[in-house]
Amino acid sequence: MKSIHKIAASLVWGEAVFLLVIAMYLLIRGLTSELTEGDALFAEVIFALIGAAGLFIAGRGFMAQRYYGRGATVLANLIALGVAYYMIDGGRLWWGISLGALALATLVAALSAIPKSRGER
Repeated sequence: MKSIHKIAASLVWGEAVFLLVIAMYLLIRGLTSELTEGDALFAEVIFALIGAAGLFIAGRGFMAQRYYGRGATVLANLIALGVAYYMIDGGRLWWGISLGALALATLVAALSAIPKSRGER
């Protein structure tokens, strides 16, 4: 059976990939449609890429059973639950439900993964 740390790392990395897909979607959508707020789109794409990088690093923390990945993952998933709500409210039902389910599963896994104490390292 997989340890909760490996499950949490897999879920966090899955979220990072999800963010990369959203960034690519926004970029392609911005390039193929009439753009009125290019600055906002650029900022959203950059924010998604930075978030994905942070989640990849947090996933490494879970694999190493260290503290540094846990807090960032909990915060990111609480934010993602809010974003999922607004996606659903804005008519992006599939995106919102997918993100919400992934965020909730990752949040539970992150809270369940107890890092090693200093004496166990």
